[in-house]
Amino acid sequence: MKDLDAPLASETAVKFPSRAQETRDAFLDNAKYALMLIVVWNHAMQEFLRYVDDFENRQWCEEDSVNIRTHQHARVFYLTLATVGMPAFTCVSGYVSRSWLNAAREDEASAENLLRRVRAMTKSLMGTYALWQFIGMLVVSPTTAPAQWWAPVGPMWYLLALFFWRMSVLVLGGLKDVVIFACALFMGLFVGFTETAVSKNDLAVFDLQRVFVYAVYFYIGCCVIKPHHLRKLKQMEYGKRATLGVIVLLGVSVAWYVSLYIVGACFDEAQWSVWSTRPYNSGSISDMFSGMAQRIGLYVFSLVAMGGFFALVPSNESIITGMGSRTLYCYVLHIYLVRGFSKFLHLVWDDAPLSFRLICGAFILPLVVGNALMSRPVLLLKPIIEPSVPALTRETDDIAAREAGTAGRARASRDALERSNAFR
Repeated sequence: MKDLDAPLASETAVKFPSRAQETRDAFLDNAKYALMLIVVWNHAMQEFLRYVDDFENRQWCEEDSVNIRTHQHARVFYLTLATVGMPAFTCVSGYVSRSWLNAAREDEASAENLLRRVRAMTKSLMGTYALWQFIGMLVVSPTTAPAQWWAPVGPMWYLLALFFWRMSVLVLGGLKDVVIFACALFMGLFVGFTETAVSKNDLAVFDLQRVFVYAVYFYIGCCVIKPHHLRKLKQMEYGKRATLGVIVLLGVSVAWYVSLYIVGACFDEAQWSVWSTRPYNSGSISDMFSGMAQRIGLYVFSLVAMGGFFALVPSNESIITGMGSRTLYCYVLHIYLVRGFSKFLHLVWDDAPLSFRLICGAFILPLVVGNALMSRPVLLLKPIIEPSVPALTRETDDIAAREAGTAGRARASRDALERSNAFR
């Protein structure tokens, strides 16, 4: 799996539409390339702002005390990236998972075909999760025992969430699209009223808050956005839609600036709200319902920002299109390079000026890291990014071997299934 959203076609029955068999959609690959760069950029900005907070000895909800105008714009830019990045990437993941929805509904919804999908996804997502969760635990909390496998470290939450979301598609696929989305929205809003467990390494168990909150974006892509919506978008003259996209994203940035520095909202609260990793403030019932209202506003705000972003995505193939098919590599590795750069500066040049950290660490570094980790040579890292873990699943060859003694019965069953499918 070179792509974080690949539909695992190699393990999928021929009757399923697969992106390996079809021509890849350049628009989606271009979008994933740009979104992965935004994710890297967002984490680089996060590292810069953490250093600024330490430098200023800034406390919760306090304003900046040095380079005030520059740091205000940096915080607005960071929140704009966060509003677009993972919500839009999750939405694209949902859209390219539409074949899972079809598999749960159409003729292909046989036990054999569904198990092929589950088997392939388990190997591709859970194999990567197990290896890099282990590495993350060694880096973040090496002394914590026992190992907290159930508390995702860093970006690993998304691999676990994608596994849960796709499995839920198979369960909910029999419902109408509007009902599925309503269920996801209900859970995304009301999970905020629920305290979720924290593991021994101070991370949320299964990151359940974020899994349910971001499931709304996943099901928007899976159930709400239809192929004809993308066709209409791509048929628009690029100059007009790109202009509209720029206006929308500038409007999002202005809205964040007005909220933070004119209305007086707290940056730290806004950041936690966008992250969606913790429940609502439980100080009072009104506080909790206020938190739910803010989450509804965040959903609407993110959808507007996502619309502006998708309007900017080109539809034609280019050098970035192929890079958009290797998002998994960048997603898994970028956090170590971005945070490693911060630690390196701390060791060799701890008094580096803020301007250097902003220009090199928060703007240039993510462009270099993002493009490098989505370039073709990164495929050499496939053994550690896409580890082969056959022990996780029952392999098709093993099943076939056990069925060899009853080949006649199995063949008769397959023939009956094909005849049955032919009339559906």
